Amino acid sequence: MKKSGIWNKIKAYKLQTQIWIAALMFVIFLISLGAYQIPNLRKNEIIGNILLALFTSLLVTVFTMLADIIVNYQSHKNEEYLEDLQEFGIQNLFRDKYEALKALLGDCDRMIWISGYRLILTCKLKQEIYDAIKRGADVKAVICPPWETAFRLVYGDNEKVMDNYLQVFEAMNRARKEVGKTEEHLQVMFVNKPIFSDTYRVDQNLVTGPYMHNKDEKYHRLMAKDFFSYNIVRRSSLYQIVNDEFETLFHESIWKLDWTQFEQIYQKIEEGDMREAEKIEALKSACVKCLEE
Repeated sequence: MKKSGIWNKIKAYKLQTQIWIAALMFVIFLISLGAYQIPNLRKNEIIGNILLALFTSLLVTVFTMLADIIVNYQSHKNEEYLEDLQEFGIQNLFRDKYEALKALLGDCDRMIWISGYRLILTCKLKQEIYDAIKRGADVKAVICPPWETAFRLVYGDNEKVMDNYLQVFEAMNRARKEVGKTEEHLQVMFVNKPIFSDTYRVDQNLVTGPYMHNKDEKYHRLMAKDFFSYNIVRRSSLYQIVNDEFETLFHESIWKLDWTQFEQIYQKIEEGDMREAEKIEALKSACVKCLEE
């Protein structure tokens, strides 16, 4: 798309009148300054003081108007940028995904989508998810688990994530039983494909952002809450793309968590002292192949 020139932008922002006035003031300033340089006028006490006051006040006025023009110009540019973001589909940018999702989940009562690998952020939100399910929300989760190659390619073999999984699933299952939801209302699916976007849906809000390979000292790879993320406008092509990606992964999942079997293995894990590898095998045993259903 061809960019408009500066003068065309100035006209579009309706700033040309201010510029003409500032230019006129500057011309008057130059005239009064030139007149003040004439010895006979400068030596005249009255005329000299008038000219001195005139060109100094005009100089201040010109600088003030230029500052105002620059501020208005930048403000309009920012508004245009925000309009472009809105048109593309981005509604809000978030630096802290945890706080954004926590606020959205506080009013959720219809639908929650979860995607991810380690569920560190999701585990921090387990109480909010539990409360939303109690209010009536259904849940769909698409997870790339640690027993899949796609997980290990991103996070390696030494990530201890099973406690996150177990806490999230236990909170979901407990809420499901308390409100009498069937297994079809809370579905946890496992994919053998890498997930490129960390996506959550809270009712009609889609909050997403990329997975990054940056490392921190504690978790090695950055946590999802530390990525930049954005809320997508519902009626936009971007919303549809992200929505369709999640649905595609959901329907192409190869494993599904069976809640009855999960209750059994969760009790065994709680009673025993299992290592991470043993917890992984226990959770795998609570899954059923989607093709076998």
